[in-house]
Amino acid sequence: MKKSIVKYIIFSLSLSMGVTSCSLDTEPTDSVVNANVFKTVEDTDKVLVGSWASLMETFYTYANPGFGTVLRTNDAMGNDIVVNRNYGYRNHYAFTALYNREGTNTHSWNLTYKTINNANNVIEKVYASKGSVIEKQRVKGQALALRGFMYLHLASSYALAVDVNPDAIVGPIYLKATTPTTVPNPGATVVEVYNQAISDLEEALTLIPESYVRDHKYQFDLNVVQGLLARAYLYTQNWEKAKLYSGKVLKKYSGLMTEGDYKSGFNDASNVEWIWAHQQTASNSNASYQFNFLDVTSKESYYFSFNADPYFKDLFDDGDYRKSMIYWAPDPSNVKPKQGNVAYMRYAKFKFKSGRIADIVLMRSSEMYLINAEASARLGDASALETLNILKRARGAQELTGLDGQALIEQIWIERRKELFGEGFSRVDIVRNQLAVERKLYPQDKLIPYSYEVMDDKGNIETKTVGLLPQGHRVISFADKSPFVANSKYYVFRIPEVEELENPNLYQNLN
Repeated sequence: MKKSIVKYIIFSLSLSMGVTSCSLDTEPTDSVVNANVFKTVEDTDKVLVGSWASLMETFYTYANPGFGTVLRTNDAMGNDIVVNRNYGYRNHYAFTALYNREGTNTHSWNLTYKTINNANNVIEKVYASKGSVIEKQRVKGQALALRGFMYLHLASSYALAVDVNPDAIVGPIYLKATTPTTVPNPGATVVEVYNQAISDLEEALTLIPESYVRDHKYQFDLNVVQGLLARAYLYTQNWEKAKLYSGKVLKKYSGLMTEGDYKSGFNDASNVEWIWAHQQTASNSNASYQFNFLDVTSKESYYFSFNADPYFKDLFDDGDYRKSMIYWAPDPSNVKPKQGNVAYMRYAKFKFKSGRIADIVLMRSSEMYLINAEASARLGDASALETLNILKRARGAQELTGLDGQALIEQIWIERRKELFGEGFSRVDIVRNQLAVERKLYPQDKLIPYSYEVMDDKGNIETKTVGLLPQGHRVISFADKSPFVANSKYYVFRIPEVEELENPNLYQNLN
């Protein structure tokens, strides 16, 4: 850890020197790390902004644009996405990438600890900078929120559910910035890492002013921090506080998007439901690359990779407008498909904006409704059903009646799959609820009809219908051919080998 941490913090702080408060420039400068980086609170804030830019915009390989690759990995390993057999996240879909500690696994670890160390520098140095106390508190609070977010990622990714093995080693906790002489810390347990995440987020709430208004939706305000606490308490099974914090967020973000908004492409941070998002511009657009995997219906997209399981469509009621967005189609670039060409079940949820950019959603009010409903159901609160039905009504789905207990909880889990498709929750939900991945093959004995219009030499439009070969799941077991089961080692990220080699203290606390 020591060598990697020092390398990344030098790069990140150099990078941050050239970042303005309204920019997410990710080009490094020739600046060196020195006290001037933190001379004023405005300068220190630039370090925080640059740290966020580095987290979200850093490429590792073509499949890894920043932290978004973790979100894409989570969904590729779930029930409902069928990854294109030719492009991106194929190994994640097949449960080999994380277990074999391939690129995304190491990328996730390096990004996380690089960001934690950047946050630690801000936390340590902001009060020595020139500026108002209120601004210093705000910047420190946002740095704590960023660090808490990273520890929440570690705890929910590098171990199974918190009650499976509370003593499972996740990774070291660092609360101070490292130097070349820092002795690497021992690995902390999943309980300890969750507790650190929650502690950071709770402290952030006391420091970020209630009156603070963000300039951009990637910045942490009280609503984002409360939303992250709702998420963290859900994952740690503290139902009372998950309900409390999700309820607080819903007081501000109770609105749900219209059908037109839902079908507009999930690409714009101005959406009424979006609480937290990473915005993109023509000059800062690395993270938009993710839409080449998410966007499966636009010709502008390269890979059309994250398609829906054909059986996923069966989860939706007739009349639910989300169901109308799921349909069989060939690759968008295949405008004149031939008999026997391949078709995938396309979910037209994500679409590029013009200019091939797209904002990245990180938290929505829908998630808060679902957290509130699940926490309430776990507590036996009768409000759970109505909270779920608020969301279902907004989507044109049938309301549920007469449900409580485990039956209601399972319906909430299904609604999470439907509503949060492609937003990075699938693997986490499977792990935290101790479920097994559910996939089954789709019949290949019949072609499905597909019609499209063509123009003949005389300018006349005619409709042509061909039979296409439907593609469903092709990976229905783990890499060792064993069946999907709950609490499998294949579901979790693994500590990289380089960390095990460079940190002799990593496992010293194991019994």
